[in-house]
Amino acid sequence: MKKKKFMIAGAAVALVVSSFSAGTYASGKLKLIVNGQTASADVQIIKGTTYVPLRAVSEMLGASVNYDNSAETIMINSSGSPAPSSTPNTGSTGTATSKNSRTNPAALGSALPFTVKSFSDDYGGNVSVTQVVRGAQAWHMLHEANPFNSEPKAGYEYLLAKATVSISRNAQEDAAVDFSRVSFTLVSTTGTAYDMSMGVSPEPDIDTSLYEGSSHEGWIVFQVKKNDESPVIAFERNYDGTGGVWFKTN
Repeated sequence: MKKKKFMIAGAAVALVVSSFSAGTYASGKLKLIVNGQTASADVQIIKGTTYVPLRAVSEMLGASVNYDNSAETIMINSSGSPAPSSTPNTGSTGTATSKNSRTNPAALGSALPFTVKSFSDDYGGNVSVTQVVRGAQAWHMLHEANPFNSEPKAGYEYLLAKATVSISRNAQEDAAVDFSRVSFTLVSTTGTAYDMSMGVSPEPDIDTSLYEGSSHEGWIVFQVKKNDESPVIAFERNYDGTGGVWFKTN
């Protein structure tokens, strides 16, 4: 999973849970239980929608809650995450290399650290892109992998990237971390993210589940415009496009 920093603009003080029929009451009111603990908080149902106090739930989950009056922003940060001094980045994954970015990607073969921290996850490791194949050779490899793979769409060609991911630390004991091709994004030279390709990749595929101390190498399938000479690959970038670990493709 990915690190989560929730922000709600404005002076909101309640979290909408859902609309449902109440089945558990305490003294005529809904009972709120978080991680097995009963919260001493006022839960209300307004026009069929259930509301719970934002601060109460967040702090019981180990998060800090701060309100920036000037920016009219409520900031919730998971335990151990530094509180930002200005408008926070709402991305989900933190990476350990501040000099690495879309405009300053790492060379092929470089192993870079990454960290993921959220309410439920706290792990880190290293990632690298070791090989890139595109064009006719990539299509040949895909056809050999599965004859039912479709030819690239008009104006495009396949780009295959081999990546290595390792987990060196996981705060959750005996838990595995899942990785797949959706952990990687191909972004054009001009800054447009390509759609994920559904072709069957050569073996080994990048899809894996890793415990602490283990690593995996596998192929990822992309389609790229033929005239796009220098796209870049992002690993675990944030949902808004920021962050992540970035690599060149040539």
